[in-house]
Amino acid sequence: MPVDETELVASYGRVEKPLYNVLYRMLWSAEDCHDLIHDAYLRIWRQRANTDASRIDALVYATAMNLARNRLRWRALRPWREVDDASLADRSSAADPERSMATAELHAALKRLPVPALQIVLLSEFSGMSVREIAVVLGIPEGTVGSRKNAAVRRLRRWLGEDDER
Repeated sequence: MPVDETELVASYGRVEKPLYNVLYRMLWSAEDCHDLIHDAYLRIWRQRANTDASRIDALVYATAMNLARNRLRWRALRPWREVDDASLADRSSAADPERSMATAELHAALKRLPVPALQIVLLSEFSGMSVREIAVVLGIPEGTVGSRKNAAVRRLRRWLGEDDER
């Protein structure tokens, strides 16, 4: 059944905030996140006649994540346009320097992860998706999601100086 306007608006209400959380930790730019979410929904609207309404949320996530990967590749080709880590820390919370430092450390650690692992961590931790939902969005087996997430979380804990035992 094709997507209608009501279903698209309902999806936006469900998905916008958790998707923004995921995209922000990939791109670290609020403006880029809003643009990519808008572009993802616009692309789905243009293809609404060929889109199954029951899979709209997963399609929005997959489309936005693909657009984010493209944006990251674009930034790699044009590094002079990217905001540096120091200005990110300055903007994040000038009133709370400890929080600014933690944000900058998290940003640096997330940037070190390979993109497939980064996507899984962001989708699970910042959008609250289940392993099954992540597998659908990324088009990979559930077991792969679990093993990549486990390995990525261990790396992040090590890089951030936290214990592996919890």
